[in-house]
Amino acid sequence: MATEEKSKAIDEIRDKIKRAQSIFFVDFTGVAANDFNELRRRAREKNLTVKVVKNTLALRALQECGVPESIAEILRGPTSLIFSSEDPVAPARLLKEAKENVPGIKFKGAYLEKAIYSAAQFELLAALPTKEDVRAQLVGVLSSPLSGLVGVLEGLLGELVWALEEIARRPQPGAKPEVPTGA
Repeated sequence: MATEEKSKAIDEIRDKIKRAQSIFFVDFTGVAANDFNELRRRAREKNLTVKVVKNTLALRALQECGVPESIAEILRGPTSLIFSSEDPVAPARLLKEAKENVPGIKFKGAYLEKAIYSAAQFELLAALPTKEDVRAQLVGVLSSPLSGLVGVLEGLLGELVWALEEIARRPQPGAKPEVPTGA
């Protein structure tokens, strides 16, 4: 690969790294081409990008983006990168689903939230909730006390209205009592 081609490839990888919320490193050695292409298709459906790269070029781009040098341990042997720009743990869920149908896939590690995760931590990453799940849980946690507060305020408002009606019914001092008109 010529120097200009290498430079261009590094620039492309660096751009993907800068836009990514997470990067997952995977070894697809021994995976049939059809299975790999199917995984790429499913990744695109989830707004993920799968990129087969040379380790030296990936390492250089990662280091230029401030990823710790210990990432080099993960970049040994055949490596493909899965970039996620929306949901940082979406690649883990995709890989977990794919491993059931394509046992040859090997998770090597991940980089997200400025931390490197090893292959041993894959199940932890795959079990993390999506951003939407976390948002829904947060809304539920926040709405429960707010619902209670609204109920209390409605009760107080009802009591205030009742008290004002009772005050309005009382005769005012110095006012003439109303005489009922009879039939």
